[in-house]
Amino acid sequence: MAHRCYRKPPMSLFSPEPLPVGKFTAGLFTIRSYLLLLIAAVIVPMMVLVAILAWDYGTAGRRTIEAQRLDAANNLKHLMDGEIQATAGFLNGLATSLAHHPADPRIAENAIAAARSHGFAALVVHDRTGRQLFVAPTTVAAGLTAAHELGVAEVVAGGKPVVSDLVVDAGELKPGLFFVSVPVLVDGQVALVLSGGLPPQRLQPLLAEAGLDSGWRAAIVDRRGIILARRDRPDLYVGAYAQNPMIEVARGNQSAGLFDVVSRDGVEVKNSFVRSALSGWTAAVAVAASVVDAPLHRTALTMAAIGLALTLVSLLLGSLVAGRISRAVQQLGVASAAFASGYAVPLPTSMLTELQDVAQAMKVSAERAKRREARTREAQNQL
Repeated sequence: MAHRCYRKPPMSLFSPEPLPVGKFTAGLFTIRSYLLLLIAAVIVPMMVLVAILAWDYGTAGRRTIEAQRLDAANNLKHLMDGEIQATAGFLNGLATSLAHHPADPRIAENAIAAARSHGFAALVVHDRTGRQLFVAPTTVAAGLTAAHELGVAEVVAGGKPVVSDLVVDAGELKPGLFFVSVPVLVDGQVALVLSGGLPPQRLQPLLAEAGLDSGWRAAIVDRRGIILARRDRPDLYVGAYAQNPMIEVARGNQSAGLFDVVSRDGVEVKNSFVRSALSGWTAAVAVAASVVDAPLHRTALTMAAIGLALTLVSLLLGSLVAGRISRAVQQLGVASAAFASGYAVPLPTSMLTELQDVAQAMKVSAERAKRREARTREAQNQL
């Protein structure tokens, strides 16, 4: 009896076969990690650029404050010069009266009365040799220093007003007086020198007119570094020496500049100074370092906060997008393994064109595999 030989049919593409779960080799990077690295590659250079711009912006704000305090010192210097010129002009008027009527005692009395009405604390007259001829009031005579302290020789030599440093220990007048000396001309020659003494409190109102911001400090020091006026606590510091850096500036030759110092109350301050060519005194403005550096710190903190927030948002969005792509790719992988193992599973849908193309290609491949299997079965049945 003839035996029909039956061949075992090939395994169907859709016959159930266990999926190769856990047999895939893990890569070094995932789609999420690649996408996050791409985001970092874009964000990091942008953050560096933002940091540079923030630094430049903050530095510009810092320079603006530096320019403002230098302008304030310059304004104070102009106000100081204006006060000295007004004082010299008034003394020139008295000098003219004395020159025309040197022996008239009423002129001297009127000059003393006018000087007192204008805030002068003393009037002194020297001859060309520096010998003191007259002083009023007499109570300050013992405290006044030699004629060279008042600039008598300079007035005789140059015929121009001269401003002295602060004359301390001027009798009972504390903390002292500063003097403006003018020539008394007779027949075009300097015959006498008239000196008017003023208390340093005369300069105190100038600090309020210099355009200083709240919290800024300012002072006027003479050529030796003695404080003539001070915005903070003048009752304590006027008449005393300034700090060493300011003394070096006052005794130096620079007409203007900047320097840093720690104040007497322990605050780090940044100083600007301008020297007066008229009096030789120095106007100084000090601003706390925290105020000068505030624009830089504020800009840096603001940019850092904004950059951090944008970075976190970018990473979050990138992670969400990467997660969707990763899940879609994983579903396609599972569907591909299912098709290869004979399982019929629905293909995942995706918004990405590339993944849609892959799914469509897998669908076409699955349909072709079905048709091949059908033809194979039909052929086997005909044997």
